[in-house]
Amino acid sequence: MQKSLPVFACSLLALSPQIADAAVCKVPGSSATIQKAVDDPTCTDIQLEAQVYTEQISIGRAGITITGKGAGRTIVRSPTTRVKSSVSTTFLQRYSYVVEVKPGALATLRDLSIDGRSNATCTERYFGVRYHNATGNLERVVVENVRGMGTSFSSSCNNIFAVAVTSEGTGGGSVQITQSTVRNFQSVGVLANGANSGVIVQNSIVRGAGPQNSLPQTGIRYTNGASGAADRNNLFDLRFTGDPCRGVGTGIDFYRAGQAFITSNVVVDADRGLWLRENNSPQVAYDNRFIRNYLGIHSTRNGDGQVRISKNALSELKRSTAATVESCFAQSGDGIAVDDELDTVVIQNSIADSPRNAIELGLGTENLDVQQNQSVRSTKNDIDDQGTANRLSLNRCQKSEPAGLCASTP
Repeated sequence: MQKSLPVFACSLLALSPQIADAAVCKVPGSSATIQKAVDDPTCTDIQLEAQVYTEQISIGRAGITITGKGAGRTIVRSPTTRVKSSVSTTFLQRYSYVVEVKPGALATLRDLSIDGRSNATCTERYFGVRYHNATGNLERVVVENVRGMGTSFSSSCNNIFAVAVTSEGTGGGSVQITQSTVRNFQSVGVLANGANSGVIVQNSIVRGAGPQNSLPQTGIRYTNGASGAADRNNLFDLRFTGDPCRGVGTGIDFYRAGQAFITSNVVVDADRGLWLRENNSPQVAYDNRFIRNYLGIHSTRNGDGQVRISKNALSELKRSTAATVESCFAQSGDGIAVDDELDTVVIQNSIADSPRNAIELGLGTENLDVQQNQSVRSTKNDIDDQGTANRLSLNRCQKSEPAGLCASTP
């Protein structure tokens, strides 16, 4: 049966522009460049041919749809040298971009590729696509090569984002990303930043650089009050082989975010599959799969009773062999790790082959509701409870610390 998103998330799905009597402009044809069509107030439906367009696009009005002939056929490519945005913002101001949607604008991009050209520098604040206090959709879009090369692909070059939705002040931004692909990016694939940002990432693919020791990457990040849903996405290859004290690769990260729904995603070959940290709004992680990760789900210092982790499946877990693992990535090898939290719910999850603990209730946990989970073949413990007054019941497992936390054997 098809699962439905919560009412909060569904409210964002109505973002697609409904434009009556749209004026069709073809590029090339009616306009010589995409930017000229965007600047023409009579153009609302901009149709692109199957070719490479080397230009930056700045959209400053509502009601624009830009449609290509398909990702990989219609390509919007960054010029070799980019101009900086004139948008007034306190978050990464004077940024460069391939496509920007400016405050108050509403724009849909579909069926095309956006190529960042892989030539960013460390001093550049660079976005493949940035919606700032703006609204719209990305549908069947590939965003790629928004990154630096050589020494510009390093841990100090972290102001380069493939896709970003940002908001500040009284402005707001709501964007839906569907059936799209983000790959070959620098630090973050999809960023949602700001208390008035609402973002849905759905049925999309985010692929990192794979094992590399230059820069810890994050697939999807919500922060500074941004709310939304990550639903039915596939995230791959977010592995950092350098010192974990410099960071680790993460599939999905909610940090000081707003309300979050993380549902039916698949995260494969990441250092950390899902990171929930310091959130004071509800965080729901439901029916996700984590495969070959070095830590499945880590929930830490979230608000009392705000986190629910249920019906997730975790398998083929690994533990880091880095010399600093104990001091900087201690939970590596765990399936689900919770620390410094009250009243978190961990229910009906399944964890197999953890090289450390399948479920670790760390120091500072209290009154957690942990029930009906199943864990097998853990190297250390299937359940390790270091907290206070945590409530465990009906968990199927073989080894626990303290002993006696397993209600039955799987």
